[in-house]
Amino acid sequence: MFLRTLVFACACLALPACAGPGGPAGAPAKSYVLVQLHTGPRSGQLPADEQRAAFAGHFANMQRLADERRLLVAGPYGRAKHDPALRGLFILDTADLAIARELAASDPAVQAGVFVTREFALQTAAPLRALLEAELERVAAMRREGREAQPGEGMRTYVLLTADEASRAERALAPLRARGFVLLAARLDGSRAFAVLDATDLAGAKAELAGADLGPHVLDEWFGAGGFEQLAQLADAEVPAAGAASGVQP
Repeated sequence: MFLRTLVFACACLALPACAGPGGPAGAPAKSYVLVQLHTGPRSGQLPADEQRAAFAGHFANMQRLADERRLLVAGPYGRAKHDPALRGLFILDTADLAIARELAASDPAVQAGVFVTREFALQTAAPLRALLEAELERVAAMRREGREAQPGEGMRTYVLLTADEASRAERALAPLRARGFVLLAARLDGSRAFAVLDATDLAGAKAELAGADLGPHVLDEWFGAGGFEQLAQLADAEVPAAGAASGVQP
């Protein structure tokens, strides 16, 4: 089932030879919306049957949005996070915050008050649409072989970095991007840096980041699809075309 395996996700100068945030040279930044799911006022307060229904609807709604190519990335935060209220995140294929709020509000768990949402403009040159297609095809191939993905199959833990001073953090991360430790680089609301790091826990991420002048920042463990390692190859495949035109657990 795609839902159980789906998961992750800068304003940049439009210079022809400049690499967009998160992508290779020549790749333009694209605009999306990142939605954070936070613990809502009715989390843990629903009767058991309503809780089950809310989460069944939550997963079904994510599947629908993914099938419609509106939900590109989704996944739950891990235990080690800077804010205990953080539950999960979506990256939606729209640049319109109002549309993103409507899509997020279609989630039955949001409607039930289990989650509340916060939306942020996100820009990255990383090929998130291609990442979704690759994940959908992986699941479709499994189904053609007569089997369904098991919960958590194809997923792994990453570490998310959010830094207050985008330019400062991007300079510090540049050498780590070059050697593949930064799997996805983006900007939030044009001023903050956001990155998916190739680390499975905070200790590993901190060891790699030791000495980097990131400025004020936070790190969070996050559970997502294991396809982020493919982003560089997917980005390389998209560049010619671009040049031509161009789960949250309970």
